[in-house]
Amino acid sequence: MANIREDSCKAYAVLDLSRKIVGVKFINSEEEYANYEAIELTRPISYCVTVKSATLGHSIKMNRKTSGCWGSTRALGFEVPSYDYFNGSEGYNVLGLFKDQAIAMSCASQTANNFKSTYGVLVQPIEKYGDGLYPDVVIIIGQPREMMRVIQGYTYHYGISKNFSLSGNQAICAESTVYPYLNNTINVSFLCSGTRYLANWSEDEVAIGMPYSIFSNVIDGIYNTVRSVEMEDNKQRINQKLLESNLAQINMDSEPYYIVEEKEKKESR
Repeated sequence: MANIREDSCKAYAVLDLSRKIVGVKFINSEEEYANYEAIELTRPISYCVTVKSATLGHSIKMNRKTSGCWGSTRALGFEVPSYDYFNGSEGYNVLGLFKDQAIAMSCASQTANNFKSTYGVLVQPIEKYGDGLYPDVVIIIGQPREMMRVIQGYTYHYGISKNFSLSGNQAICAESTVYPYLNNTINVSFLCSGTRYLANWSEDEVAIGMPYSIFSNVIDGIYNTVRSVEMEDNKQRINQKLLESNLAQINMDSEPYYIVEEKEKKESR
């Protein structure tokens, strides 16, 4: 098993993030739920709000009783989706999100829902895991430029992903958590109107979710492409953060590939 705390330190060094990276663990039983040390909610709130809170450093656990959003309640596996959801009536007639009921039904069938019975979820910063406890899903939220670096890190090890699934709806629960969890792959989300309102994300923030099983390789991919894509000021910032975390610094003796290509073009004229 990868060293989650070392990977976390490396992630915060190579990415310029203003928020904590979040780890989400699905909890299968009441006994397991009781064993986790985290803030236990006393009233229902939306799952995406717990994720927002975790990006600020908090550890939270929630279950069906404290799940305050019907979309995430369904997606996370706290409840089985209703007949009206699957036949498109809810999405079309109630929410008005689709052109017609057929499109609503099609989208419902393709939206990630966890059909395993879930008792609860633990949502906390990635660095709070370890000592035998690991998340199922990792969520990174930040500006598009840093999300580009996450995708570059993924591509370094796994190549081009052809499996993105996004609709602009159920962004944190379905797109960023359940889809990566069920399909064992990375996914991008531009967030949704609901979470932008409830969790009050900045307008320039987007999300990426991935199964924890690939997190170490994705961060390694970002680390190994720093020399190729980062400008000098970013390289210095990254190496300083690596030094502060007692991690191996990166040899920065080369310019980004796009600067080299531009120089070669000028020289050939």
